[in-house]
Amino acid sequence: MSSNNAEQNTNVSDIVLYLKCPRKVYYSKRAQKTKPKDNVSFVEHLLLKELGLRYPQLLGYVSSKADDKKDKIQSVFNEVCTELSIIYASDLEGVSEETVSGAIEKVNACLGDVALNVAELLEDASNVSLAKALCGMEVQPVLFGSKMKVSGIPAGVVELEGSKVPVIVKTGKCPEYGVWADDRLHLTAFSMLAQEIHNRSIDDGIVIYSRSGCIRPVKIRANDRRQVLGVCSNIKKIKEGFLPERKEVPLCHDCEYLESCDVKSSLVSKFF
Repeated sequence: MSSNNAEQNTNVSDIVLYLKCPRKVYYSKRAQKTKPKDNVSFVEHLLLKELGLRYPQLLGYVSSKADDKKDKIQSVFNEVCTELSIIYASDLEGVSEETVSGAIEKVNACLGDVALNVAELLEDASNVSLAKALCGMEVQPVLFGSKMKVSGIPAGVVELEGSKVPVIVKTGKCPEYGVWADDRLHLTAFSMLAQEIHNRSIDDGIVIYSRSGCIRPVKIRANDRRQVLGVCSNIKKIKEGFLPERKEVPLCHDCEYLESCDVKSSLVSKFF
């Protein structure tokens, strides 16, 4: 693949950025991040991400007793804490031990809920096939769709009812029912890549909310795919130089591109 072609490719991470704020896509290619990483929330995210990747391990050997599940989950989380600085060495440069300890304490407080929700999943007979599929998850495969010109690395891919189904891990709050709209589109992007690679319809996906231990199967809809294609089209325009209109939201003050983000909108931004 030539470098020129590579520059035209979209990564699923670009789609996630766009869903948070279209301007993040623009500045991710043109500006340096200014937000320091020495904060508890950042390390907490890494801990929960790594714990989420190990859910197949948890589902594979925990017993039916909730107390035993909590012990097993605690054991796995202790492994995550030990290995975090090795796996995320560059991400954790400059992060203090005090910050890491604070993040570990916050995640430890979630493990009780994780144990209860994992127990509930395994006790429901209708979830047997889902749990078995997750136990055999291929972790972080690289997916590339030559037609879509989109690539990405999901948390995993599982074999579910004869299809290769993508899995993503989310570290934020879990909705009471279903999945968040942005998470649905994130998952849909991976299902579309799997669909192209395997040349068959992929209508399912799985979201692991690692903070709570909730595992949500998702049915991918035609409108989900349509929205992802629209986002990819807008991302292409942004990468070509179009600056989306600035939308003031509460999270703006914590944005890593705050210093670069110009409050003035160009005429071209009206298209977004």
